[in-house]
Amino acid sequence: MKTPLKLGTSKVDITPGTPIPLAGFAHRTGEFEHIAHQLYARIHCFEQSDDLGTKTTALLVSADLIWWGSDLVKKLTPQLQERYGFQTVVLHATHTHSGPQTSDCFLEALGKPDPHYLKDLEQRLLVGIEHALQNMEPVTIHRGTGQCLIGMNRRKEFDGQIIMAPNESGPIDSSVTVIRFRALSGRIKGLFVHYTCHPTTTGDNEISSEYCGVAMERIEQSLGENVIGAFLQGCCGDIRPALVNDGEFYRGHRMEVERFGSWLSEEVLRINSLPMDELTPTDLRSTTVVLPLALQSVPTVNELEEQASRTDIHGEWARMLLRQPQRRNASIPLEMTRLDLAKELSFLTFNAEIVVDYGTYIKDTSHGRMLPLGYTNGMIGYVPTSAQLAQGGYEPQGSVPYFGLPSSFHPQVEGIICTTISQLIGEEQNHE
Repeated sequence: MKTPLKLGTSKVDITPGTPIPLAGFAHRTGEFEHIAHQLYARIHCFEQSDDLGTKTTALLVSADLIWWGSDLVKKLTPQLQERYGFQTVVLHATHTHSGPQTSDCFLEALGKPDPHYLKDLEQRLLVGIEHALQNMEPVTIHRGTGQCLIGMNRRKEFDGQIIMAPNESGPIDSSVTVIRFRALSGRIKGLFVHYTCHPTTTGDNEISSEYCGVAMERIEQSLGENVIGAFLQGCCGDIRPALVNDGEFYRGHRMEVERFGSWLSEEVLRINSLPMDELTPTDLRSTTVVLPLALQSVPTVNELEEQASRTDIHGEWARMLLRQPQRRNASIPLEMTRLDLAKELSFLTFNAEIVVDYGTYIKDTSHGRMLPLGYTNGMIGYVPTSAQLAQGGYEPQGSVPYFGLPSSFHPQVEGIICTTISQLIGEEQNHE
């Protein structure tokens, strides 16, 4: 017999203390100019014990970062497991494009990491975990759902090509899922908000937690200072904020960030005010699968040398692959982790930018019991569907050099991913 699930929470400011370059947009140069919204890491530590007192623990961090770089995760995860005994470490990012770069694995057009910031980030994370472990207490879990129309599909066919433009008939996921953790006293201890849309409202050269961070700040302020929230980003690879003028996307500013944040926070608070479903306790557990995703091709040294003299992004890409021959592999590892918190609630995480069709597949196949999280425990780049690979466009093709990938993925990857997802969902059901 397992004891009730315990939760400890904390929130730490991870805003850079000095101006550094931001990540996510090639058009921005130099260091950031202003701080529009502070960046935070929201930390949730879970614990459960059996009759013999053996503990099972899991760490879930949601940070206002573009991602946790795979190189950073490889360093942090063993340290956190050894220092605190976590069996499961989930380092999740909201994917804001108005924060620092955390990886040295990509072209500098995506942002250059600052080593001093990364060291400071690590120290602040440790302080936050220590604080969260000091306020562990039993909780019950409740769930509610709603809708919010911030996102729009960004893949549209024009003259036989896929361009980044508003596609009102394209797939989106407008659902908002709220996961509420109550202490035995009835007090709200934590609140997860799951939604699916790129936090790319603005491209200004200033620090911002984007619409998701603004929403979480408003929610926490409304529910009380002791409530620690967490924004959980879904499969938003081809979804961006619906800022449209004359059939084209445009970037907004602080006003638009605040507006979208207000929309989301109002919907979350509305859901929280209504009766929510109490979820059935289960064993705290996780399963991790590493899936090799095959590439269409691997460029030869001669092919790379032919492009290396170019002054554009393709030249930088070729020089990177020549400098780092280990990148010229026939496959890339996709890491998927399933974390179970209740019989009706599991998370399925990916170390990639996953397009929305996969998120819909996960929700439909699990009958809504499993929520997908991209941007978790590393970053390999975009993972498109087979149809998107055939169509072309930014996600399957244009993004490839920025992430230092040898080529686009092979069309067979969708089938392999969906088969593995189905197996993970089946494993969850078999545990019941």
